[in-house]
Parts: sequence; C-alpha cells; structure tokens
Amino acid sequence: MLTIDQSKCIGCGQCVKDCFGFHIVMEEKKAVELPGNCMACGHCVAVCPSNAISLDGHDMTKVIEKDAVESKMDADAYLNHLKLRRSIRQFKKEEVSKEDLEKIIEAGRYSPTGGNMQNVQYIVIKDQIQTVKDQIMEELNKMGEEFKTMDGPYKKYGSLWINMYENYKKNGTDKVFFNTDSVILVASNTPQSAIISAAHMETMIYALDLGMVYSGFTCSAVMHSKELQKLLNLKEGYTVHAALVLGHPDVTYRRSVPRKDAVVKWK
Repeated sequence: MLTIDQSKCIGCGQCVKDCFGFHIVMEEKKAVELPGNCMACGHCVAVCPSNAISLDGHDMTKVIEKDAVESKMDADAYLNHLKLRRSIRQFKKEEVSKEDLEKIIEAGRYSPTGGNMQNVQYIVIKDQIQTVKDQIMEELNKMGEEFKTMDGPYKKYGSLWINMYENYKKNGTDKVFFNTDSVILVASNTPQSAIISAAHMETMIYALDLGMVYSGFTCSAVMHSKELQKLLNLKEGYTVHAALVLGHPDVTYRRSVPRKDAVVKWK
C-alpha cells in the first residue's frame, strides 16, 4: 500500500510512532513496511520530514506542503461564523458554478472516515433537479397519507407533507429545494462518515458566500423509495444521510440568534 524510498529515509522513526496499524517498523535504522494492516491513511506521508513515503495508487503530485500554504484558522472568527450561520431557504435565480460544487465536494472528500474507508458517495442533483423534486414530492405525499393516522409527531409530519404536496401541485410552491438549482446528497453505509463529510461541506459552502439548508425530508423520501434510489444511482447498502440544498442567498440575517446553554458534564 505504500513505498518507502530508502535513499531519502533518515531513520527518524516518526512514521513508526504515528502508524496506528503497526504497519511500519525500524530495521537497521531505516523505516520498513510490513505486509497487511495498512489503512492507507497517509499519516506516514504527512509526518515524514524527508518526504520519503508515497501511497501506492495515489497521485502524489496533489500532496501539498504545509509550509507552502496558509492553514491556520482564527478561532474567534470561526466561532463567530458558526454563531452567525443561518439555514437559507431563499435563493437568488443565480446558478451555482461547477467550480464551486467541485470545491464543496473536495471539502467532503478530505473529511475523516473511520478506518480511512472513504465510504462516502456524493450525488449532485442539477440537470435532473425537476424530475427528482417531482418524485420527492410524490413520495412525501404517500408518506403523509401513511403518517396522518399515527399519533405524536408523525401525525404532524403527515399533515405537513400532504399540505406541501398540494401547494406544490397547485401553486408550484417548493418547500423541499426552495427553487434552487443545486442539491448535493451525501450517502454512506455508515451515518458517521456521511454526517462528518456534510458538516465540512457546509463550512465550505458558507466560505464561498453561498448558503444552504439541510433537507431531512429529502433524506426520508429517498430512504422510503426504491424508485428514487434507482434514479439517483445510490450505491447498494448506502443511505442518504444528508441533503444539502444550496445556492446564492436572497436574504440577509443581521445578527445571531440565542441558544440554550450547553449541557456539559465534566468528569
């Protein structure tokens, strides 16, 4: 899974210390790869002071040097961003560029996954957005008919989905994609991988001066419909855990909103 250039290896042992899978050992003051165990996480590549390690099957020309870029974030500025961040449900009729969409997905691609499985699928809905939206609305209406006879919060959602569908068919009111032109679905066979990826993509969306809202209704409709899963080419065994409805905001929020205090237990 990896190659160690012995002519570059200085025998510092940093890769051995940082290898979670015990895949590298020191022999005669040089780092040596052992068979098996390698997760291809790349920590050895990142920590090596002499750039002696490469991952097989990966484009090493895309590896960036830390000293060559500005990577430090201002903690207070980031916290203020989180406090001022709002879900956006009003979008301009302005197309989200392919360049921006690719940068958003890149933020997801570099998000951590357990065991470095990289088990996330990104489905960009753009050219077929009307078809997908129509099917989601139909599915929500079906679910609404099922849920309206139930007790508790399910009944509330049942009535809401039916109302959304009726308004959509009658007036074209879009309470799922909010008339944007771009939606990204984040799917995985583990919820954690998809949700972490979506959170990092969200940060990139706002860094690009775009806005977004998570559409849980979209996730529910896709989970409920085999037809939607087929239309979206969802990988077998994968579930859509996050739907990012994004675009250029057509609303300005001028201040943060209050939150309840965090529930914290110090041990």
